[in-house]
This record gives sequence, structure tokens and C-alpha cells, in this order.
Amino acid sequence: MTAAREDMACQTCLSPLNTLGTPPTYVHPIQLATDGHEPAPVPVSQLDTVRRTCDFCGDPYPTWTLLGGEVAAVAIGEAGGLVQNFGDAWAACTNCQTYIDDGSNDKVVDRAVQALGLGNDPQAREHIEQLHLAFLSARVPGRTLITTTAWPATAITARDLPKVRDRLARFYRGPDDLPLTLAATDARQQIAAGLDRSRLFWIDSDFTDLAECAAEELPDVTISRDLMPSTDGLLVWSRPVARRQITAASWTTNRDGWQLVNYRTLGGGLDGKPLQRLREHVGWLAPMNTLQVHEQHVLPSDHPAAALLATWLLIGQQAAEVTTAEVDKAVRNTYARTNRPTPEVRIVRIRANNSTTPTSTRLAPGDSGRSRTNRFWVSGHWRNQPHGPGRALRRPVYINPFLRGPDDAPITLSTTVRMLSSRKPKPEDRE
Repeated sequence: MTAAREDMACQTCLSPLNTLGTPPTYVHPIQLATDGHEPAPVPVSQLDTVRRTCDFCGDPYPTWTLLGGEVAAVAIGEAGGLVQNFGDAWAACTNCQTYIDDGSNDKVVDRAVQALGLGNDPQAREHIEQLHLAFLSARVPGRTLITTTAWPATAITARDLPKVRDRLARFYRGPDDLPLTLAATDARQQIAAGLDRSRLFWIDSDFTDLAECAAEELPDVTISRDLMPSTDGLLVWSRPVARRQITAASWTTNRDGWQLVNYRTLGGGLDGKPLQRLREHVGWLAPMNTLQVHEQHVLPSDHPAAALLATWLLIGQQAAEVTTAEVDKAVRNTYARTNRPTPEVRIVRIRANNSTTPTSTRLAPGDSGRSRTNRFWVSGHWRNQPHGPGRALRRPVYINPFLRGPDDAPITLSTTVRMLSSRKPKPEDRE
């Protein structure tokens, strides 16, 4: 049996690519407007984000991949015939999927006609309906969650975390498929069990800013058991972090070490029945990428898990203050009905600086401690701190920006403006 060829996308514009001929030549879809760049094909599994659209109506936020009949259309013109192959795997947005589930295929056609601006053209509507019917009449049961859609961010509060965790665990145990990296049943069951055991961490906005900033300068990190704030956990930042727009991460203990998973939110911009269906069937989080790590595993500084590692390290040092959030009454009642203890949600904030040592007396990297006649800014940076038996091991510790030099000395002039806060400046602050 020949292995199925993996879908490819353009690394430059993140759009799925079509194929021509054998061996295949990869081309941008005909209807896609580009800047004229050549396709740079990479497997979809190597990308966090792919600019797919719903194959039924063109919605920019497809949710499911459906399998159905092989569909091709032939356009006849003066230059001859042009065959466009639509394939047997179609992306469906949540609205179209809801109509399909309800048997309202005519409403799916309505969405397509409206999106294409075809108005009341009965012939165009008939052609679209024929294409849809050719696919749906041979549809194969089941569906696969599309995890590469760049949904608008959805805010998750500390009070939301228990139901977010429970819905995610239920999805892992459910019948809907996931892409190849998380398709294995055993891995899904292990992650679901880990979520059941997990401690819940919600990272407030200031600490999120600090973690994102620290992650940009993170050195290579060696994974160890005492690096993590709990054996199993689910951690949610107050907003998406880094250019990858990661909103949450989980870690699950298994016999080979730990399974790390990054998540993005999904469902932003939906309402009504489609949103209700999505929350019921999937929840709030979609896995973006996953990695199996083990004790003493070294992760490079630019790894997708950098934001999680930076947050762990900051929690582990004196930068973190952890308090417990009040759990929603409805959640407490739900847990009580199933004889489960009320979950604890830990809110992570920046600890107030109670140090009595003036910041001006700290040594900058490479500073000999010699007498100075002015003060200057030392940027935030990571420093390897000794720890463990005989203090023979090293762990990165983040040092916030500070002023170096005598308290009564003038500050060296600079065109750089620094704010003594982890919060990033707003646009009006930069003017």
C-alpha cells in the first residue's frame, strides 16, 4: 500500500499548495492573490499556522477536515479545458459543519453564494450545489480537528480554567481525530489522564509580559523534574505569547519523561449555535504542537516551548507570587455532583521586590566592581545560578533591568526609554 502524501503549504505565505503532474509540482491555488513569489513547499506538520479557508464557503477560520467524494471541475474556454481538482478532503468552518450536521446543506450553499457575491444567479447556485453534493454524497464518517487555523484570541480567565481543562480532557478521549502528531490513541489517553491530575496555573498580564520578554533571550535549558512547578499541569497565559501566539501549555508525566503540548484558543468571533457546538465538542483550546522530553533533555533557546520554560524558571525563582483563585459556583457544584474535590486554580503574579539591597549596587555582567562616576542601565538578562548537590548544577535565573552605579551619580544619557515595569508600553507611551 502506498503511503498517503502529506499536504504541503508555502512557507512564505502559509497557504496550502496544489499539485500538478507526476512527480508533483507545487503551485499556489489559482484563486489566491500573491505578491508573485515562488512556492516554498514544506509539510503542513512543520507549521504552526496555515492560511486555509473553508472549502464550502471561503470562511477564513476552518475548523474540521472532512473526507468525501473526489471532486474535480472542468472549465471550457477558448484556450481549451482546465481541470481543477478539489480533492476528497475538504476544510469546513464551524458554521458549515453545523449546517451539515443538521442536514441543512442548502444553507451551506447559501453561505457560499453569499461569500462569492453571486447574488440571485440560479445557474451559479446550481453549479455550487452540484460540487457540494458530489463531495457530501460520498462523505466518510468522522472528522479531524484543524489545529493550524489562526483564530482571533479568546480571553480565558482564572475562573474558566477548570471547565477549560475538563473539556480539553474530554476532547482527547472523544471520537474526533487530531493531526498525525497527536493522532495516537495511547498518547491522547495519557494526556487526558494527565489533565485530570494537573495543577492549574493562570498567569496574570504583568507576569505574561515578563515571561514573553524573558523567553526572547532564553538560553538553552536542560529539562529536569525540579524545573516544573508540578508533576502534571495546565498553564494559561492572560494573552497569547510570542510570535507563535501560544495561549496555553500542558505537561504530562509518562514513563519516558513528559509530554509537552502548546495550545491556541479557538472559536473567536463565533456566536450562537456554532459556538455552542464548538465549545461542547472541542472546548476552548486546540493543540498546536507537541514534544516528548526526558530528564536532562536539552531544549534550544528558539524552541516552541521557550515561553513555557521561561515561565517555569520565573515561577521557580523569587519572581513569582502564587495565590488561589475563587472557583465559579457552577464549577464547584458540577464537581460536587461527581464526588470530585473542588479544583484549585493558582494565579501567578510578579512578586513585589522586598530586597533591601539598592539596585544601583548590583554588578552587571563582566563588571569588576570598580568605582564609577555615573550610572547606566543594565538590560534584562539570564544568569546561570549554581544549584543542586554541591551546587554543581546550573539553572538560568532572569535578572530584571536595573541601574548600575553610585546612587548620587548622573545617569548616562541614552536615546532608549526604559519602563520600570514588566508591562509593555502602550502606543501613546512611545510618542
